[in-house]
Amino acid sequence: MTDNASFDPLSSLVHNWTTMALAPQKLWQSINSGWSFGNIIVNENNSSAPQTEQAIVAQESYGRQIGKLLDAVDTLARRQPDWSDTEPLKAATDLKIRVDGVKLAMAQRRIDQLRGDLELLRAAGPADQYDASVAALRKLLAELPETGD
Repeated sequence: MTDNASFDPLSSLVHNWTTMALAPQKLWQSINSGWSFGNIIVNENNSSAPQTEQAIVAQESYGRQIGKLLDAVDTLARRQPDWSDTEPLKAATDLKIRVDGVKLAMAQRRIDQLRGDLELLRAAGPADQYDASVAALRKLLAELPETGD
């Protein structure tokens, strides 16, 4: 494909120079003036103290905070005689059941991943590293309480 427009180096130079002349010479804007967690953006527009909120989330993630609140709501809801007939309480307890199900599924997934990792280490890694890993796991498993089943 050909372009019939002629190339004018002087015009290109003037255009580039004038464009750069309009750009600020010093940028003092913070690159990360806020922060985000998933789809949540925390900055000075939606938080009265974004640094405080960031420090809190560094200690206790939103997931951990919500999980503790969900545990408390579930406990309080089940103490009510009519909890299963009260839609908001039933919805909260159902949510807790679903969240706990996801946690269990993810725990099983991590165990499956560990099995695969151990098999890889046994097949391809140094034997002493495999033996040390298995010994550490056996020690950990020996310390766990029985389920009682």
